Amino acid sequence: MKQNKIISNDSTNYNLVEDSFKHNCYGWYAYLYKYLYLCCYLHCCPYKVPAYWNPFFYKYGLHMNDGMIQERYYEPPNNDMHLVINSNNIKKLSKHFRKTTDLTNFKGNKVINLNGLANLNISGSSQFSENSLILIKQSLGDAMPIIIVDLRQESHGFINGIVISWSGNRNKANKGLTKEEVLFDENTRLQSILLNKPLYIGDKILIPKKVEDEEKLVQSYGMSYMRIPVTDKEKPTNDMVDYFIKFVKSLSKNTWLHFHCKGGVGRTGTFMVMYDIMKNAKNVSLQNIMDRQVLLGGKNLLRDELYLMNRSKQRAKLIERFYIYCVENDDNFKTTWSQWIRT
Repeated sequence: MKQNKIISNDSTNYNLVEDSFKHNCYGWYAYLYKYLYLCCYLHCCPYKVPAYWNPFFYKYGLHMNDGMIQERYYEPPNNDMHLVINSNNIKKLSKHFRKTTDLTNFKGNKVINLNGLANLNISGSSQFSENSLILIKQSLGDAMPIIIVDLRQESHGFINGIVISWSGNRNKANKGLTKEEVLFDENTRLQSILLNKPLYIGDKILIPKKVEDEEKLVQSYGMSYMRIPVTDKEKPTNDMVDYFIKFVKSLSKNTWLHFHCKGGVGRTGTFMVMYDIMKNAKNVSLQNIMDRQVLLGGKNLLRDELYLMNRSKQRAKLIERFYIYCVENDDNFKTTWSQWIRT
């Protein structure tokens, strides 16, 4: 990976600055003088400065001339991505597996409105390994075609059935990339893995015999695949919401959707709720939709905002507005989400 760096230029003599404050100031006044002197110099200098005294001046946005902004010499920190194992290829269902036809937790509950739930034909889980995928398919049955909806934005794939991914800061390695850029990054990284050559991942060593992306793995077991990249722990972007709505509209009547992200909670829960809203918003309240998703095994994404972090609040507000959008919709979603929120 390309390392963060500061490209210096020996023609800039910062020793003059050092000498100036050493001979004219003392104590903490010296540091203040040095700081103000450099701020003034960087702000007023009509020439492009080839190196900053400290990355602080670039990173935290002090005033600089246009030339410096257009041609950065200090490169801001980028994600230091590294390869990690997400799940071993064990014969066990993925964590947080749940499906809308399993109503065992609803027995005796006369409060929650179950209208339309059993007919949703959706399920969710954390990221599956190859063996986990086999068990998921067995659990869902063969009554209808299955589409795996992959919500991970981070590049990932499978080595010998084991789930691997390239992890960055807080699992946001590909944040800001388009779907096409994510897929390109993912394919490039997977193709760089050499077969039959030892691969060190943390304290483990793998000898890759089979390397494949998720689409290839899913299709090899007779299922279809859809990718909707979403940043971990954040709300989906408006274009991905539009993309999801268009995808749902294109589905045949008898189709099963299995949603997954890395952990099977935030992104998976968001899209399972959004799907439920699209199908049942006109007959079921938002709170009921969320409550029944929780009883299935999901997480309450609308809980008291006092207990939500900022990005979780944004996701909760998106769900609330998406519910209103679906309630007000009367043209079979010809008015897109992006168009609606601008009105």
